[in-house]
Amino acid sequence: SKLNHKKTKDNLNIPFINMAKHLARIHGTEEDKVNCPFYFKIGACRHADRCSRIHHRPAFSQTILIKHIYPHPVREAELNLLASGQDRTSASNSITNNNIQIDESKAREDFLIFFENFYVELSKFGHLEYLHICDNLGDHMVGHVYAKFSDEEEASDALNIMNGRYYNGKKLEVEFSPVTDFREARCRDFDEEVCSRGGFCNFMHAKPVPPCLIKDLEKDCEDERRRLEEEQEEERRREKRERERRKKRKREHRDREGRDRDRDREGRDRDRRKEKKRHRRSRSNDGENNDKDRGGDRSKSYSNSRSRSPMK
Repeated sequence: SKLNHKKTKDNLNIPFINMAKHLARIHGTEEDKVNCPFYFKIGACRHADRCSRIHHRPAFSQTILIKHIYPHPVREAELNLLASGQDRTSASNSITNNNIQIDESKAREDFLIFFENFYVELSKFGHLEYLHICDNLGDHMVGHVYAKFSDEEEASDALNIMNGRYYNGKKLEVEFSPVTDFREARCRDFDEEVCSRGGFCNFMHAKPVPPCLIKDLEKDCEDERRRLEEEQEEERRREKRERERRKKRKREHRDREGRDRDRDREGRDRDRRKEKKRHRRSRSNDGENNDKDRGGDRSKSYSNSRSRSPMK
């Protein structure tokens, strides 16, 4: 009966095990009707908070997302047209129809400067595995910067320090991103230069960066980190030496005070002994004087008694 009860219990657990496997398999995919697959893969969703599915924001991650910080040249041109008085639809049509010329060489140079600035700044917190800057134009992804560190603590330090700072007049909004595998987030068609959606694709269009630049920046940042570590180590050694010197000075001061107290105590004891000796000497002198005085008085009384005697 016990064996049958165990088999029945195991049979009841099979559906739950199969359900757990099924949920783990479909998590973050289109089959998952609870969790948003785009937010899980890309860390951004075009529906934002209006999305019917759940956006699980991680409490910690190796990847941080700096939102809308890169000044995309197309969006900047659109904003300039809006500032000149055109409505947004006309501005977007003007850019789409190539009625506005964008200096590609200047835009490329500005992008490389932007990439270098952020790579150097973020490398201060640890080793950067990836730094991707989105070329997308959708409102939910434009200007996004993804930085993946080799360690979660480094990413946490970067988030705590960078969040709320300003770059080029813009306040940095930094958060943890669920993206850890950029192969799932990147648009493969864009990497092959055949994406038909352009800048409004929902997958990540990571702007290409020359590998030689990344290699040089990585080497420079590694040298800088090593130099900073050496300086910190030297500073720690200097502080340790200073603490030891302070301890030594305090110890010498205590020893000196102890010697002074011992010397004062010895001096007081010496004075006390001298005082006792003087006191004993004075007492002995007083005794001798008293004895002399008593002897003189006796001799005087004896002579007086003889002078008064009738015998001659």
